[in-house]
Amino acid sequence: MTGATSGFGANAAERLAASGHKLTIGARRPAAVDAAWGAEALPLDLDDFASVDRFAEAVAKGPAIEALVLNAGLQTSKLEVGAEGFERTFAVNQLAHFRLLHRLLPHLATGARVILTGSGTHDPEEKTPVTPPAHANAGWLAYPDRDPTLPKTDRAQAFRAYSSSKLANIMTARELARRRPDLAAMSFDPGYVPWTGLARSSGKIVSSLVSLILPLTMKRDRKSTVAQSGEYLAALAAAPAHAAAQGDYWSVRNPALVRIEPSALARDDAACAKLWEDCAGLMGFKP
Repeated sequence: MTGATSGFGANAAERLAASGHKLTIGARRPAAVDAAWGAEALPLDLDDFASVDRFAEAVAKGPAIEALVLNAGLQTSKLEVGAEGFERTFAVNQLAHFRLLHRLLPHLATGARVILTGSGTHDPEEKTPVTPPAHANAGWLAYPDRDPTLPKTDRAQAFRAYSSSKLANIMTARELARRRPDLAAMSFDPGYVPWTGLARSSGKIVSSLVSLILPLTMKRDRKSTVAQSGEYLAALAAAPAHAAAQGDYWSVRNPALVRIEPSALARDDAACAKLWEDCAGLMGFKP
């Protein structure tokens, strides 16, 4: 599991541990993982693909994986070039998780669940305050200077980088379901959860403003809490009701978790396949 040291990810991890599940958690700071959970905490820096590979190698030495929860994410205040040379938000939120998924696919148990955390911001029809995606072109998202549709302002560019990375997560889950019907692949929209640390890379002032102002502009049924979204993520990872997922998109519609259709672009099978192939190409993998 990634993204389990704070926010609803930590809440989900605590619930899974309390239910008796053996957890392996990747974290930049393994000491941040609550020792009371009895989880195995391993170093994982999603900014560093070599770290991703080392984490995957360590996990692969253990038993077959029953559920792979790819929950970590970041949002910045302006576009940044990450350590691997790609735009950082796309690199961390999509490419690093795609790389980890690719490395661990041979080690997933039959019927294993794969959950990627997306966001309602991926869908222009949701009309969130976050600039929505304009496309799912992995090359342009990895190298925004090549993107002729790039917004003009730093804020719009950063917001769109985030929403586009979440679109990519959802499309990856759908394409995985097509390629591996023996797995239960799905994506999860946790709703808007204030004070989760998502915007930590934006600095304290911007992060605080995001947590204070965005809730005022979001639809009421799109808001959630750490406990609520944590409960739902844990259910997707372990509850029998979700054992047969095939690319499903689950979204918090307060107070319920409901299966809905993602955006039109996310439902485009050809676009999903192309995104997968292009991400594989960026990683140097065979699609």
